[in-house]
Amino acid sequence: MKEYDAVRLIKDRAEYNTRGIHKGDIGTIALGERNGYVLVLFDGERHQTRDGITYLDEIDVGVRIEDLEVIKEYIPRT
Repeated sequence: MKEYDAVRLIKDRAEYNTRGIHKGDIGTIALGERNGYVLVLFDGERHQTRDGITYLDEIDVGVRIEDLEVIKEYIPRT
């Protein structure tokens, strides 16, 4: 697992649920491993401005490595 890999949460834990993240959610690793955790960015709520512009909140959560599975590896372009 490395930065920018797409990952899926495979286990529910209270520490994730309180942040609005649940088993099956997909995110992107933002920071590499530290003490068995990685920082993952998940899509949050969808919002729309009065001008019709739609955007998503990002939810950043420290997730245990064993609670994630890689669904797409990031391969940098050379």
